[in-house]
Amino acid sequence: MADVTDIEAVLRIRRHQPTRLEGFVDASFAFAVTLIVISIGHVPTSVPEMLHALRGMPTFAVCFVLISRFWVAHRDWSRCYDIEDAVGTTLSLLLVFLVLIYVYPLRLLFALLFAGVSGGLLMEQQLELDSIWELRAAFVVYGIGFLAIALVFYFLFRHALKCGAEIGLAPAERVVTELRAGLWLGTAAIAGLSIVLALLLPIDAFNSPTSSLPGVVYVLLFIVRPVLRRRYARRLAALPAEEPS
Repeated sequence: MADVTDIEAVLRIRRHQPTRLEGFVDASFAFAVTLIVISIGHVPTSVPEMLHALRGMPTFAVCFVLISRFWVAHRDWSRCYDIEDAVGTTLSLLLVFLVLIYVYPLRLLFALLFAGVSGGLLMEQQLELDSIWELRAAFVVYGIGFLAIALVFYFLFRHALKCGAEIGLAPAERVVTELRAGLWLGTAAIAGLSIVLALLLPIDAFNSPTSSLPGVVYVLLFIVRPVLRRRYARRLAALPAEEPS
């Protein structure tokens, strides 16, 4: 049976030099990272200020990982499919737009998370959350951003499938492309579930059992994605062996 390593190795590299669009996307992602970098409004001028600024390091680290994963996903899409038509360009620019907006709720939500679990120790800046409505709004805005980005990637991979004959996708490559589209659709579904929970769950207090469920539901990603990978690995293993060219 094919394993995850086999799946990741199936797609061929079709583009070896970055285009102007890729350069723009790369620069935009780099700018997004600068928006989440730890800071106290200015360069620390003393050891206490430096130590205070470093409290934001866990928040920055998680945000950096998420944004990096989005960048890697788009880089792989560009290199493996070499599509730069009107649809691909529009979706890529939409991705940049969403990421640049998404960094704000992303940073706020994880800052609130680390401030809460650490009793304020990992709080770099003063955070205000005065009502349950604000908590719901934070989860909803984060979920909408995550949902929108996941759908953009889903449509990017679906577009690659539509262009399969034109770019010469092999049967195994089609299966892996379907997998990647399915992974992003599953991600979008979980983000949608989080939004629904944030809007409809009865939440009476910040420390109530239901107050964190809209965030905890994202743990399902670590269940859904491996299940999908195993399913498509079986499909990949069932394909007839390709004859060497």
